[in-house]
Amino acid sequence: MALEEFLPIIEKAPRFFLATHVNPDGDGIGSLLALTIALKEKDKEVWPYLADELPSVYEFLPGKDLLYYKIPPDKDWTAIILDCGEASRLGEKAEAFVKDLSEILVLDHHEVSGNLGTKRHVELTYATGALVYKLLKLLNVSLTPAIALNLYVAIFSDTGGFRFQQTTAETFALAQRLIEVGVNPAFVAERLTERYPFSRLCLLKKALSHLRLSGEGQIAFSFLSHEDYKECKASKADSDDFATFFRGIEGVEVSVLLKEFKPGEISVSLRSRGKINVATFAAHFGGGGHRFAAGFKSKTDLKSLGYILLKELEALIS
Repeated sequence: MALEEFLPIIEKAPRFFLATHVNPDGDGIGSLLALTIALKEKDKEVWPYLADELPSVYEFLPGKDLLYYKIPPDKDWTAIILDCGEASRLGEKAEAFVKDLSEILVLDHHEVSGNLGTKRHVELTYATGALVYKLLKLLNVSLTPAIALNLYVAIFSDTGGFRFQQTTAETFALAQRLIEVGVNPAFVAERLTERYPFSRLCLLKKALSHLRLSGEGQIAFSFLSHEDYKECKASKADSDDFATFFRGIEGVEVSVLLKEFKPGEISVSLRSRGKINVATFAAHFGGGGHRFAAGFKSKTDLKSLGYILLKELEALIS
């Protein structure tokens, strides 16, 4: 569906419930906050919802104080779901809530996106933040420093600081536009890459101790148990991007990180150089994502799931 088809709904509706996926990343959070601020400037009532606490690395973002961690008490809302096309990835409470809404708009950029939404705009591009920018232009919303900062964080995060394969000339053109509005690139880079809590480094040490190579050195595999998180006094967000880090090992084509933040609940992060489409691989387990970055959740034990994943990936690599 063309993005223009969202406009009559957004212009007419007075109240919006905004949400992104669980374990929110910079793209989901930045897109959520940018659109929240923009809709408020159009005198809309907005309920920006997160299923998980805002990771501390994003505490500097304007609009963070507008976030809700609870569901609205009534159903008279139009939903806009960002960076997510699958209801199950919204968290149990939001999943149940949106099912009863008459209008659900989905704005996503993932190759495997699910089927959530009464109206969907899914565009394979470098970040959902780029789609929010296009939407705001169509809505004739002026860029403010607060909106620009959130959008910059969105695209910086999902392009790995402008390093990943989906980074294009369009990416840098949008970054330039946002910088012209007032974004300080050095400030953002420092906040996102040089403000790690000690708990993150403790967790990285644990993940490195579990790290092994398989498939003739083409698969990097590691895990973090519930005990690891507990011993490091770490949050879920503290293990973000470890899988990306492990993909950086010379010769590795795909990396896998199993994360058991809660006992028996495993989140799997997959990263690829492109030889294996991890979005398609994750879809077999009920997940999704991009060719180069994907994931899924599973209620099982680490050892069994790790064994299954390694066997299947080794077969694909060979």
